[in-house]
Amino acid sequence: MTSVPASAVDIAALTVSTLGLIGLLLAYLQFRLSRRANEVTAECARSSFVLEIHKWFREKPEEVIFFYRLDYASSQSAFKFNPIDFPHSDEERQLDALLYKLVFVGSLLRRGVLDHKDIAWMNFIVSAVLGNAEVQNYLAWLQTNDQVPGHSEFLDAVFLFMELSGKSGTEAQLLREYVRNANSMVTM
Repeated sequence: MTSVPASAVDIAALTVSTLGLIGLLLAYLQFRLSRRANEVTAECARSSFVLEIHKWFREKPEEVIFFYRLDYASSQSAFKFNPIDFPHSDEERQLDALLYKLVFVGSLLRRGVLDHKDIAWMNFIVSAVLGNAEVQNYLAWLQTNDQVPGHSEFLDAVFLFMELSGKSGTEAQLLREYVRNANSMVTM
């Protein structure tokens, strides 16, 4: 068998094919690097956002002091809900501010913007606020006929509590009642 010498056209075709394969390989590697860079950037942005949430919960000294009154529920300075003195008080503003912050985070969790690992650190805050019997009494009072039957503005905060704490016993009974009452008004 005789060998036929490669023509310049054959060599050029082989060279172009080889360069094309090398180009595809480099494009694939570039795509993978770009994708990984985007993942890292997104993770950094998410971490920065979570850090901002953490700062947000500690930015107002009066809210921090009020939070500790909720956390130390058995101390002399603990928050005690009194429906007569509570409306329009500093305590109402501070508690509502904490609850609305929890609503915001609960909404982000419910919509999948954040996940459990992003906000696991919040379990302590959420439990101190929504696990507090006096806060639960406040939520129950909000739904009375004298106030707003079916009040539902704090549903995402309750969702956050249930998701992070996994509470399903009697300690969460008033919160489940809050959700049930809110949902019953929505279906009417």
